[in-house]
Parts: sequence; structure tokens; C-alpha cells
Amino acid sequence: MKAKRTLFLQSVFYAFANGIEALVPFLLAPILTRSLEPAEYGIWVLFITYATFLRPIIGLTSQDAIRMRFYDFDPKQLYQYTHTIFYIMMVSVCVGTVLVFLFMDQLAFISKFPAAWLVTIVIAAFLFEAFYTALALHQFHANRVGFLLTQVIQAVCSISFMVIFLLLDWGWQGVIFGRMIGLSVATLISLRFLGYSPNIFFKMPQRSFYRNIARFGLIYWPTGMVLMAMGMVDKVVAAHYIGLEASGIYGVAALFASAFWVVNQSFFLAWTPWLFRRLGNLVEAKSRDILSVSMLYFTIATLIAGVIYFVSISVAPFLLGESFHKAIPFVGYMITAMLMQGFFFHNMKFLHFEKKIILMSGLSVLAIILNIWLSILWVSESGLQGIMLATIVSFGSIFILTSLMIIIGFLFRDGKTTGNVENV
Repeated sequence: MKAKRTLFLQSVFYAFANGIEALVPFLLAPILTRSLEPAEYGIWVLFITYATFLRPIIGLTSQDAIRMRFYDFDPKQLYQYTHTIFYIMMVSVCVGTVLVFLFMDQLAFISKFPAAWLVTIVIAAFLFEAFYTALALHQFHANRVGFLLTQVIQAVCSISFMVIFLLLDWGWQGVIFGRMIGLSVATLISLRFLGYSPNIFFKMPQRSFYRNIARFGLIYWPTGMVLMAMGMVDKVVAAHYIGLEASGIYGVAALFASAFWVVNQSFFLAWTPWLFRRLGNLVEAKSRDILSVSMLYFTIATLIAGVIYFVSISVAPFLLGESFHKAIPFVGYMITAMLMQGFFFHNMKFLHFEKKIILMSGLSVLAIILNIWLSILWVSESGLQGIMLATIVSFGSIFILTSLMIIIGFLFRDGKTTGNVENV
């Protein structure tokens, strides 16, 4: 009970902190859905989708690398490891920018995104990755004040600049600029909280971990990108087979599902360090604690998803502009997809602790391929509904498969840690 109480309190804190970030799209929804046409909103949705998809490519899934290795390093090694990661990010964004300029026309055709603005996607991916890496450092340092302030600064700056640019009639371009400025300010201030200066992005590390980071990033990349890839597949298939407006409608439906993501992510932020510590020294009592918390998570998460659905369909007609009301029937599908995504990531944490990176990546690739196939197969008959059902089935299938793996693993454990099975 003490463990559950501690996890509950920490989850509530992270829900509050992440809720601040989630307020940005909700507070802006009445403005954006009245200031932008569905097709213009679709461009904004694609911008966020592509930027988040590129995050693990620019940063080589640095957040999970830090989480996995955090307890292996002393403070000096951790600083050197983090310094190397940020330096790699800076090099990656430079290379990515050059590639965008070289293949601008081809990328614009494939992505259905304005060619002249493609470079903002690369820069935004870098900003998102740096921002969430800073949050991961605050999380594992148990620096909750820094975590909270980082979210507050980002939310306030993003909302302020986005509204200012919309009032200046900059359209979707102003929304993009406002979001990028908010991320930049919050990341720089957050890194100062952690003791890093801006030159960490430009100064070459004296002692580097290039090989370790690159190996982890390349192997773990499918796992780190699975969430972004699934969302990108859905919106790109919608844009190509139905039209750019469909991506906007999809994005509005996903907006309400993001309320569940906040709750779900808050649990994982509190639960992951707790889980890793107990799996590292597993005895029968702790094994029961882990299984008990997991069963409680599945039950409560399902109930919360149901509550969010009924609240969402009640407030959506008042929150959204009239041209976006057609998104309301899809909210239930999106929340269900988000629930299956949460179950999927719950199981992945067990494999993450055991450093079974290749297995995690293989399962993630399987989920992505399944989603691509089912989305294209069902979109012609069921439209957006078919795309969303494909996501539900893809995440749900891998969740069932990994559940069997975890159950078998617990049945045959000998009580010893398996944390060095694959020391990537």
C-alpha cells in the first residue's frame, strides 16, 4: 500500500505538470479552429506529426538512452554522456537541414507539406528532442520543481507567441513560429536549472560516448519512433487517400485523446524508476507488488479513458469551430487507440529494463508495418474510421504478444536481476 500511495502521489504530480503542457493545444483549440480553415489546420497537424517523427532521428532516442544508463553512471560520467548526446543532436540538425534543401521538392510532394517550410520541421524536431531530454533528466534526478517549471515556461511562452502571431494575421505560419519559440526558451532555461550552458550544443565533448550512443540509437530507433511513426502513418494516409482536410479532422479528434495521454504518461514517469529499482533486486514480495500495480494500472486506465470520452463529446461542440464538428464521432476511436498505445508501452518497459533492445525494436517495426498495411487496406472502405481501427488493432496485437512474453518471463525467473542481458 505504501508503494501504491507513493506512486499515486508522484503520478498526480506528473499529471499536473504534463497537464500544463497539454493545456497549450486545448486553450488554443477555440482560436485555431476558428482562425484556420480545416486544410490550414491540417498543415499545422502535419507539422507537429513530422517534427515528432524526426525527434528520435535527430536525437538518436537520447531520452531512453539516458533513462536506461542513468543508474550506471557517476555524476561526471552522466554529464559527459549527456554532453555528447546534445552535441550529436546539433550535428544531426545541421545534416538534416542540408538534406532538406537538397531534396526539397521531392519531400514536399511526399509529405504534402509546403516546400519552403520543410526546414522548420527539422529545427522543431531538434527543439522537441532537446526539450524532452531535459525533462527526462529532471525526472531521474527527482528534480520535480525543475520539471514543473520547464513545463510552465514552455506553455506560457508557446501560448503567448502563438496568440500574438495569430493576432498579427500570420496564419498557420505564426502558429509554427510561436511553438518553436516557446520550446527554445523553455529548453534553454531548463538546461540552466540542470547546470548546463548553451555551449553544450556546440562544444565538442572531451570524453565522448559516440559509439555507445550511436549503437543504442540505431538499434533502439524503431522503438523510440513507434509512437511518432504510427501517428505519421495515420495522418499521411489520410492526406493522400482522403485529403489534407482529413488530416486536420484527425488532429482535432486526437486533441481530445491527448487528455488520456497526459494521465498515462504521468503514470509512466512515476512508475518507470520505481519499476527499474524493483526489477533490479527482484524477490517474491516485490514481484507481487509489480504485478499488483500493473493490474491496477490496466483497470484504472480503462476507466479514465471512458470518463475522458464522455467528457470530450460533451464539451467538443462548444470548444470547436463549427467546421470541425465532424471530428466528434471519431473521438472514441482515438481514445481507444491511445489506451492500446498505453498498454503497449507498459509492456515495453519490462523489456527496456532487461535491455532487450533488439526485441523491442523488432516488435515496434512489426506494429508499424501492421498499421501501414491495415490503414491502406481499410481507408478505402471506412475512411478515417478505418485508419483509426488499424492503429487500435496494431497496438493491441503487440500488447497481447508482449503480455505472453512477460508472463512467461515471470514464471521462469530465478529471483535474480536480468538487467545485463543485452548491455547495449
